[in-house]
Amino acid sequence: MPRKSILTARERAGLLSHPTDEPLLIEHWTLHPEDLILVNTRRKAETRFALALQLCSLRYPGRLIAAGDTIPAEAVQFLAEQLATRPDVLLDACKRAATRSEHLDVLRRAYGFQEMTQPHRAELLNWVRGMAIASPKARPLVFSLAEEMRRRRIIIPGVTVLERLVAQALHQAESHLYEGVHGSLTDLAIGALDALVSDKPVHGRQHQISWLREPPGPQGSRAMIAIIQRLDLIREIDITPKTAELIGMERRVNLAAEGKRLTAQNYRQMNAPRRYTTLAATVFELGLDLTDQAINMFEALIARSVRRAHRRREERAQEEALNSQDAMAFLRDLAVVLVDAHDTGRALDPAITTFTTWDEIRRIVGSINPTRRFSAENNLLVELRAEYAAVRRYASPFLAAFEFKASAGYQGLVEALLELSQRWHRSPGRMTEADWVARFLPFVPLRARQQIMMVDGGIDHKMMEIHFMLELKARLASGDVTVVGSRAYQTIETYLLPRGQFELIQKSGTLPIAINPNFWDYIAARKAELETALQTAAKHLADNRGDTRIGAKGLRVPAVFTEESEQAVAFAGLLSRHMPTVRLTDLLMDVDRMTGFAETFEHLQTGRPCADKRALFTALIAEATNLGLSKMAQASPGRTRRQLQQTAIWHFREDTFALALAKLIEAQHGDAFATVFGSPTISSSDGQHIFLGAAAENAGEVNAHYGRDPIIKLYTAISGRYAPYHTRVMAATASEALHVLDALLETPTGQAVTRHHVDGGGVNDLVFATCHLLGYAFNPRIPNLDGRCLYGFRPAKDYSVLHDVMGDRLDASQIAPYWDDILHMMTSLRTRTVSSSLLLKRLSSAPKRQGLSNAMRLLGRIERTLFTLQWINDKDLRKQTTAELNKGEARNALVRAVNLHRLGRFRDRSQENLSIRASALNLVVTAIIYWNSVHMGRAVAALRDRGQQVPDEWLSTLSPLGWEHINLTGDYIWEDEPALDDEGFRPIPFLP
Repeated sequence: MPRKSILTARERAGLLSHPTDEPLLIEHWTLHPEDLILVNTRRKAETRFALALQLCSLRYPGRLIAAGDTIPAEAVQFLAEQLATRPDVLLDACKRAATRSEHLDVLRRAYGFQEMTQPHRAELLNWVRGMAIASPKARPLVFSLAEEMRRRRIIIPGVTVLERLVAQALHQAESHLYEGVHGSLTDLAIGALDALVSDKPVHGRQHQISWLREPPGPQGSRAMIAIIQRLDLIREIDITPKTAELIGMERRVNLAAEGKRLTAQNYRQMNAPRRYTTLAATVFELGLDLTDQAINMFEALIARSVRRAHRRREERAQEEALNSQDAMAFLRDLAVVLVDAHDTGRALDPAITTFTTWDEIRRIVGSINPTRRFSAENNLLVELRAEYAAVRRYASPFLAAFEFKASAGYQGLVEALLELSQRWHRSPGRMTEADWVARFLPFVPLRARQQIMMVDGGIDHKMMEIHFMLELKARLASGDVTVVGSRAYQTIETYLLPRGQFELIQKSGTLPIAINPNFWDYIAARKAELETALQTAAKHLADNRGDTRIGAKGLRVPAVFTEESEQAVAFAGLLSRHMPTVRLTDLLMDVDRMTGFAETFEHLQTGRPCADKRALFTALIAEATNLGLSKMAQASPGRTRRQLQQTAIWHFREDTFALALAKLIEAQHGDAFATVFGSPTISSSDGQHIFLGAAAENAGEVNAHYGRDPIIKLYTAISGRYAPYHTRVMAATASEALHVLDALLETPTGQAVTRHHVDGGGVNDLVFATCHLLGYAFNPRIPNLDGRCLYGFRPAKDYSVLHDVMGDRLDASQIAPYWDDILHMMTSLRTRTVSSSLLLKRLSSAPKRQGLSNAMRLLGRIERTLFTLQWINDKDLRKQTTAELNKGEARNALVRAVNLHRLGRFRDRSQENLSIRASALNLVVTAIIYWNSVHMGRAVAALRDRGQQVPDEWLSTLSPLGWEHINLTGDYIWEDEPALDDEGFRPIPFLP
């Protein structure tokens, strides 16, 4: 049966409520001249008011005013001002049935308003069904239907009517779609899909569908082969792109999300059309996922081989340095003997043989190598030769499993890889080793060619093969080589806004960018500003003004520190003692009463909020505290692991966590007391490492900066009001700079930010350029300027004392040819057509001299230089940046306190599960921050009411990150009737 309840209680109340905010009132309740003519046909002021009110209500929210309705004061005041009358003239005129009926007849004749009839219902059902085929989400369809009825001037009879109409349309659309997809599948595909969910397990105890969804295991050749075996099975099923297109992308993603959670038995219980459609969507999406997993694993394995080679090279350098030291000591002692023999007139040969032997001298001389610098490139291929066997074990199946496409400049690379794969697999008609080397050696750069050349002048084919593997990794990252069947490894153009749409926006003059779109006007203004800033900075340094100096290694800027008065610190301690004590379980219930965030956790299949909030919060705490569902069930009376598991499976998704987080962020930013912490238009972001344990170690990497254990990073953005509005799991060795803009562009909070701070890891020229072009003030903390260059449009000698720290001269002619492409990319980012991390990864992986990437870097150098000059001259900027970044670092301590179980190590095997755990952790931390903010405000008010002097400057140093009053561990039980005060909050405790 179709679902009948779609909206939550809050949404149901809000859908047909009268507007209160000014933008909606202006848009829908403004009376036009013809409206006033009609209204003024009534004799009495209250009747005129009632008629105008009914007219506005029919326009928005689209319903009649019923007896007993309470009209918001804001709406009454807005209407009264237009009618030049007092709001209190609205008495009982609109409440009398006869008056309402008369007014409705007048408005029907004048404006064409109609009550909903059966023909209207049929037309609207057909309209919604068309929408439902494209989008399977019921809630947006209800709002779209309400808007369509307003447009058609059909009076909305009630929310339940809309819900039932949408439910019926969805049911019909789904049935039509399922039948269509079922009919498009071949008998071979249907048989293969049936085999996936057969009641006879194939892989040990696993059904094929479970085996397909299983994480691949530890990174290595076995895992690569396991992924490819799964892909082979999916390719045999042959779900064509035509079938996938028939399902539609949005519905396909939703069906696949559902299908990944279903058991084989669940599938067998479905009717055939629905079963085959769900399986087809799941298999198609799994194929994309597995392809990307294989490419990610190839990149990670190559990176691991490179790290090993680097380590061996460093160890060899250290060994050679020690040998050289021993040899130098020996030769020094030998020289002393020779000098002594010369000075005393003794024969040299007896003196030498008395000290050592000639064989020992020959050995020492032979052990001495010329001093070499072990730079990033020097002899890396030589060291990588030891990795050849390991590389071939995983590269061989990888090359054979995928079809690669390349841009014109890299076609030779793809041909070389294809021929190499045929050689490795001994395919008929393959090239010989010598022919392969001769054919593709021209595609090896001269610098690398020198390293793969042997002593006799021949080419070491193994090192040449490794070179092509390294090049493949780099070109996959840059998008110059793409993979058929991949979601994430396509050309940049694939992800951007279609060129035609961009050109239409460009011609209309509405590009969503923060700069002058005319390149030469823009660059002239930036050039003038840069020149002025450089000359001013040079003069300040020459006059020894400020605290920045130029040292032997470049600019030297002293560190700054934030300061707090003793009274403010003492007050913070006093305030913490006046915070109510609370269990974590009850804290979440309190926050839900205040915000309703639990309503966002919709069931994947039904779209309804979780009926059992305590089960939802118990599972949420299990994820956030890292306790796990089994242990949480033991610590929660009346809960079973299966209950919690089912709740998590069907309600925990990235989109539901994002909606819940958005509610909490909105509440935190709207809290009156939170204004003392800072501005919501300022934010910062930083990474926090999380160690992995057990099977999860396979999902992480080792970052030597954090030790020898595998880790991941949680990259989190936090607003000036301590609201962590975005978090993302990233690889241990990935650049933080790639993820800086994700938070700003993908969330409503981020889009409202005007200034963003990061630590040193989030800085590069591409981020500087992108932030500036999109209108964000990018203010990173630069702890060390040693070796960092400044850039100008003139020769370095023109900048007096700055000449030693000036880099290459900027050249606008290298940017101009790519200006339209840059505007296209920025428009695509603003319209959220492409993610910033994907785009920046492509640009940062491109060769440094590649046109578009180089143009963006040059723009970034302009902005980085301008900011650096501001940084060295403005001590207050350094203090503000440090203060904002300290908020994120302080939040990390709260994260560690909440993530307390199992040594704080994540143990999830899949990337999806790691992401869910990170989202749960961030959501609970955000709930604590909001709860603290609310109760801190009440505690401060209570202290002031009792006569305590609390200067405002003390409040700015407070932080809502304390947890001493929160019980994070123990038995997770719930209060049936919490002790609340008259205002619905926990009472503030006062110490004697």
